[in-house]
Parts: sequence; structure tokens; C-alpha cells
Amino acid sequence: MLNKALQKIVIIILVFCSNALQAQFQAELPEALKIEIEEQIIKANEFENSEDYNQAAFHLNKVATIYWVNGFPNKAIPLFKKTIVLNEKIGNENAIRMLNSNIGMIYTDEENYSKALEYFNKSLCIARQMNRKPDIAASLLNIANVQSEIKEYANAAKTLEEAHTLARELNDEKMLRNCYSLLADVYEKKGNSDKSTEYFALYTTITRKIQREEMRKHDNQARKIIEDAKSKVTEIEHAKDQTEKELLDKQQALKDTEESLEQTEQISKDRKMQIDLLNKEKELKDAIIKNQKLVRNIFLFIIFVVLAFALLFFYNLKIKKKANQKLKTQNIEIAKQSQLIEQVNQDLEGAFNKIEKQNRDITSSINYAQRIQEAMLPSVENLSPLKNDSFILFKPRNIVSGDFYWFTGYGSPKTLDEENNKTFIKLHNLPKDEKGFLISAIDCTGHGIPGAFMSMIGFNLLETIVRSGIVVPNEILKHLHNAVRYLLKQDTTDNRDGMDMAICSIIDNGKKLLYAGAKNPLISISNGELNYIRGDSVPVGGMQKEDQREFSLHTINVDSPTSFYIFSDGITDQFGGPNEQKFGTRRFKEFLLEIHKLPMPEQKEKLEQRLGEWMKSYQKQIDDIIVVGFKIDGAKFEL
Repeated sequence: MLNKALQKIVIIILVFCSNALQAQFQAELPEALKIEIEEQIIKANEFENSEDYNQAAFHLNKVATIYWVNGFPNKAIPLFKKTIVLNEKIGNENAIRMLNSNIGMIYTDEENYSKALEYFNKSLCIARQMNRKPDIAASLLNIANVQSEIKEYANAAKTLEEAHTLARELNDEKMLRNCYSLLADVYEKKGNSDKSTEYFALYTTITRKIQREEMRKHDNQARKIIEDAKSKVTEIEHAKDQTEKELLDKQQALKDTEESLEQTEQISKDRKMQIDLLNKEKELKDAIIKNQKLVRNIFLFIIFVVLAFALLFFYNLKIKKKANQKLKTQNIEIAKQSQLIEQVNQDLEGAFNKIEKQNRDITSSINYAQRIQEAMLPSVENLSPLKNDSFILFKPRNIVSGDFYWFTGYGSPKTLDEENNKTFIKLHNLPKDEKGFLISAIDCTGHGIPGAFMSMIGFNLLETIVRSGIVVPNEILKHLHNAVRYLLKQDTTDNRDGMDMAICSIIDNGKKLLYAGAKNPLISISNGELNYIRGDSVPVGGMQKEDQREFSLHTINVDSPTSFYIFSDGITDQFGGPNEQKFGTRRFKEFLLEIHKLPMPEQKEKLEQRLGEWMKSYQKQIDDIIVVGFKIDGAKFEL
């Protein structure tokens, strides 16, 4: 029975959709709807002329809705707008809110997202003024959906968090389910798979809860149907018993009547015997005929009563049979639904277990990759000339990092001290009295595992280039650029991966510093004055339009104690603060000026503390972060 009902509903929906599509294809409405629209417009004009704006708005809204649901949104929009004007005259704020929301939905269907946001925001403003929390949450969900469509994922996430707060306050489970679904989708598009998985799990949990509650309702309805059926069966059985009792009573009455008739007939015969047979013969015949008719009528009456009660009995039996059959069908349908729900729950549980195992395996692999990357990075012991006057702030976004640091000392074998310079690279192509110290901060394309692969490539190439005897920063960048393009076959493929980096070389026992940058800058602070040197505007690797990529070399004479800072854009691009904006280069410069006189280890602590406070409101690191700081005093520094 339920399947037949569903089939009827599906057929009705298909017929409705077919009619709507056919009407749209023909660019006109069915004749019946045209007539209804004309009647509604006439009524709207009559009520508007009589200043009954409430009724006028009602009929005009009905016309707009007909156009909308039948595929004529462009005709519906101006009518909804006129309806808003009518409702403004009577101050019906709730109707205005709903009409703005309808217009926003139409513009969303038409993919006119700027207009959709305009009207959804109008609806939201009215809902806030009326303090209607369910309507506020619904408007926020509409706005977040549009923001997601236009790829404003950060705004969509912020909007959804407010809607989520309201839904939790209202304890609206279906609204919470919609919030979790949109949040999972937005964070997936933003690339935050952890957050997306978290909200998908919440969405699945509350969906299962809603399903259980709906099943509980279905079970209650089924029990009610069974109880009603049992009640009807009891009534039928009672009616049957009552009918059988009445039939027995009638039969007894009929029997008593027959006995009474026999007595009457005997008395009649006795009386007739006293009458003169000759004179009363005709009367005797008439009496006999009359008695015969009476017996015939009584017999017919008995047959009629028996047939009536037989028909009533079979009718009640048929009703009982139909009720039992309907009850049996409903029980079978309920059992099927229960089995289906149980199977779906088992499938979901299996999927959750599989996803959880995959997450554990992936996390384990990434943690192992982190250990490999940490082992690859140079040891702090190799910072011996700067060990007490430097710091490295290294914060990967996703366990492993696309940012990395690299440093090494170098010199002619005859110049290097075996005791103090045991970790330095010995280069036979250098003059016998030349030595220096290279230090770099590198930002590879991407973060997480893809970025970590690029960092391993960059690290190995830097080691190879320097060990080949190339120690001037701009020449290192040039050879590194050519090597990346060669290894990644960027001349013949669409690969555009590369690196942004700043590299410094300390020479002349700290009296001079050479710097070259591929997009990443160098900040130096001396005597309370900050100097900002921009790197070249091209990266290492990636697209190359020029014949040969050259990088600029900057020479800085260190006449007084000077603090130097090289860093990736992860810290300046980090969102946070009271208004959730970027930390920015200007704010970073000001903070370095505040702390540059402190010892380098304390500067690292202050920078970590400031960054933590800044990220507290945003609660998410958007990129890998690397900051390397070191201080050189030309009078005291010695390689």
C-alpha cells in the first residue's frame, strides 16, 4: 500500500515537473494559470485602490509565486519587489523579510550571486531587528551558501560559525545538520581536510540522531496503527456476537409465534365445529385461505431476516479480512524499513572505521616523514659562529613543512681551523685565506607533504651547489634556479613549482654581509634604525620568460652591532587579531624594532608569544612559518 502511494506521489511530481518544463519551453503559462493570474492582479489592484494594502500584497505575492514555481523568475522578481513596497506601507516587517529572502533565492538559482547576497543581507538585517533567531540563522545559511559559491571560503566559514552558534542555542538539530554539512564543504574547498573531516563527522552523527528520532516516530505511528486495527477487530467481533445473539432471539420468537399459531388454529377449529357446517362453509374456506397467507408471510419474513443477518455477517467478515491484510502489509513495510535502516547504519559504521584507519595510517606516515625532514635539517652545532647570537623560529603548518632553513660554513682547507671549523665545508677552489658562513630561509611552493618534497629537493641542491665551490649568494640562487627547472622538466611540462628564499653570506670575520633574495627580503637593524631590502621579484624555479635569470647581490658593511632577520611570508600573511586581518610587514617591522635589543633567544620567545596572541582569534595557521634572526658585531665576530 505504501509503495503504491509513493508511486502515485512520484507520478504527480513528474507530471507537475513535466508541465512546468513544457510551459517554460513554450515560453508561456498554461491557460488556467493565465486566467488565475489575471484574476489575482485584478483583485490586487482593487484592494490597492481601496487602500487595503494587506490584501493587495497577499494577491500580488500569489501571482509572483505562480511565476516563480512555473519557471518564470524574471517575471516574479518585479512582483515580489512591488509586494515589498505594499508591505512597507503597513509595516509588515516579517513579510518584507520573507520577500527579500525569496528574491535572494531566485538570484541564487540564476547564479547572480552579487544580487543574491544583497537581498539575503536585507533579510538578515530585518531578522536581527526583530530578534528572530531562527530566521537569523536561516539567513546566515543562505548567505554562507552564496559565499561558498563565489569562493569566499573565509567569509563563508565565519558566517557559518555564527549560524552554528544560533542553531546550538535554539537546539535546532536540522539546522545544526545543515551548518555542519556546509562547514565540511567550505573547509574542504579551503584545503583544511582536518576541519572538514571534523564537521563531516558531526554532520553524520546528528543525521543519524535525526534518523533515529524519525524511526522512533515511525515506530510510534506503526504501533498506533496496530492498536487502531486491533480496536476495530474487537469492535467487529463484538458486533458479530451481538448479531448472532439477536438472530437467536428472533429464532426463539419465531418458534413461540408458531406455537401460538397452532393454538389459535385449534381454537378456531373448535369454534367452527360449533357453527353450522352448511351455513359457515364459505367462512371456513376464507379462514383457511387467510391462515395460509399468514403462514406464507411469516415464512417470507423469516427468510428475509436470515438473509439480512447473513449479509451483515459476511460484510463484517470481509471488513475484518481487509483490516488484517492492511495490518499485515504495514508490518511487512515496517520490517523492510527497519532492515534498510539497520543496513545503512552498518554501512556507515564500516565507512567510519575505514576512514578512521586511513587517517591513522596517513598521520603515522606524515609523522615518519617529519622525523626524516628533521634529520635532514642542519644541526644547531653547525651554527657555531652564531650559536649564542641567533634564533630559528620554525612552525610547520601540517607536521611536515614546505619552509626550511639551511646554513653552513665554508673555506679553503689551509684557512680552516680543525678545532673551531670542523663542520665547515672545505673548498679547494677558494683562495687560501678565504672563508665565510652561509645562512638561508627558504619557502617552497605548497605546504604539508608536497612542500616537504620540494624542501628535500632544495636542501640537496643547496648542498651540491655549495660543495661544488659556488659561495656567492646571487650565484647560488642562479644555479639553484637552473637546477630546479632542469630536475622538474619545467621547459617541457606545466610544472611551475619553485622556491622563495633569502640567502646571506658572512665574510671578512663579520665585517661584511652579502645578501641575495628571490622575492624574500632582508631586514637589518643597527643603532635603532631599520633597513628593509627587497628581494628580486622572481622566484627560484617556475616560469621563466627571460633568456637567463639573474639575481641582484647586496653588500652590507657591518660597522656596528647589527641584527639581521630573514623569513618567509608565512608570518606576515597569518590572519588574526581583533579584526581577523593579516599580521602584515609593517606590524612585523614595528615588533622587531621593539625587541631587537634583547638577546636572540629572548627575541624568539617574544615573537612566539606575540604570534600566539595574534592567532588566538583565528585559531588556524594558514601557512608554514620560518624566521631566522642573527646578530653580528664586526669587532667581536670571528669565523
